[in-house]
Amino acid sequence: MSVAIVCDSSVDLPVALLAERGLSTAPVGYSLGADFLRQGDQSGADFYAALEGGAKLVLSGVTSEDWEAAFTAAAAEHDDGVICLCQAFGSSNPSFDAAEFASRRLSHFEQLTVRVHPTPRSTAAQAAMALSLAAIAQRGGGRDVVEAALDEISGSADIFMIAPDVDGLDRAGELTAVQSQSGIGPLDFGVPVFRARDRIKAVDLADTAAEAESLLLDRAAQILGDDPAVIVVTHALHPEAAERLRDAASARLNAAEIHITELGPTVGGVLGAGAWGLGFCRVPHAEPAA
Repeated sequence: MSVAIVCDSSVDLPVALLAERGLSTAPVGYSLGADFLRQGDQSGADFYAALEGGAKLVLSGVTSEDWEAAFTAAAAEHDDGVICLCQAFGSSNPSFDAAEFASRRLSHFEQLTVRVHPTPRSTAAQAAMALSLAAIAQRGGGRDVVEAALDEISGSADIFMIAPDVDGLDRAGELTAVQSQSGIGPLDFGVPVFRARDRIKAVDLADTAAEAESLLLDRAAQILGDDPAVIVVTHALHPEAAERLRDAASARLNAAEIHITELGPTVGGVLGAGAWGLGFCRVPHAEPAA
């Protein structure tokens, strides 16, 4: 038995790695000024330049048509249906609702089983989860085994981000809310560290980027302990910081595998160019039956 794994494009994983792991994605849609785009329609440099130029970003999520196309294409290579990982930001998520609608249509008209799992993690954290589950599926794990692995690792999945300043938050209209909910005071007198779960929350404020990276890795180590982990370092036009954090994470954490990605619109649209950070989850113990 073989199950397909599909997630939304907020995982930001490169095409070659998606193909290598047998993962499929459905594109997140967004409006940037007067233009409607899907993730992948423009380069990261063009996206962040538009933001800095004042273009208003509105995330619209994945459409049911795009989910259905992704589910159908992925299922063609597998015989045990589809598992969908869908970012679950906020109480009402258009991507999740659209995925559920697409799954019901395919079940009714095509007899295709699609199980949609909301994940209150995004970008690099969801990427780490998807890579972990793909490894189980590629070793022959069917739907039940992969879902058991998902249950096992969900609590260990998290993402922490660093922003060099609060300009991105200010442009996105999020600075006042994030700052008021942080409990650590004004964020423009240091280098803030954020947790990106169902919303962006400031959790630490450092004097320097090096100190911010150390605080970020402290939090990751508290969650992971000595357990082997899948780690995804991500960045918004800041490859030097990503490479530095990758090396520090490799030395500090028990990395079973570690990758670098380019941060897309989902979180990058809030934090802006120059942000960097990492997502992770434990390597699951679940294995296919012998």
